[in-house]
Amino acid sequence: MNKIAYGGITNVSKYLMEKYGEKGVLVKRGRQVVMNHQSMATISGRVTRNCSVVAVTRVVDYYRKRNGIESIPSDIKELYKFVEEVAEAYGYKDERGTYPIFIAGITREVFKHYGVKARCRGVYIWSFEKDVVKEISNSRPVIMNIARGYYKEHTIVVCGYSIWKVGDKLYPMLRVIDGWKSGYHYVDYEAFAKDISQSIFGSFNTTHIV
Repeated sequence: MNKIAYGGITNVSKYLMEKYGEKGVLVKRGRQVVMNHQSMATISGRVTRNCSVVAVTRVVDYYRKRNGIESIPSDIKELYKFVEEVAEAYGYKDERGTYPIFIAGITREVFKHYGVKARCRGVYIWSFEKDVVKEISNSRPVIMNIARGYYKEHTIVVCGYSIWKVGDKLYPMLRVIDGWKSGYHYVDYEAFAKDISQSIFGSFNTTHIV
């Protein structure tokens, strides 16, 4: 398989042409969750290994706006500071970041502090239909931790998806906020999930407000 990076994609048609030899045809555009897509540096005020802390902050801020939760600060930078305090109690440090297994606990504790009951779960054996399509279709963004490849040891937020057809094969594309830059990018889910040299090792974190 062509080793073109599976992530950081800005032009899906161009990417599909370069990797698979055809521009592809969009056959389904799933729900697109609208949320804060500023860079990690903008939200936190510095450049460091805080991708998971920023991802949790984005998700909490999203539910604040979606559910009208007035107890959560409307200033995302203020919210970030508290999320970072909670993350530090779970071992977060600038030099090494956050261990992915603690993301669900951090998210749950932040919501609890603001009086919100939330079910937060780490998913280590996943499927596109169950852990992406189902969550996004219900307007629930997903935190995604990636161990290898383009997003090595990085945490991003999945906030949409689309399905493209190249020849006779379908290619799911994840719409993500990676935090390295502001705005949205795309991940080739097929390349991420199937090419062991590029990725495959990772996990998802889901959040359900009770």
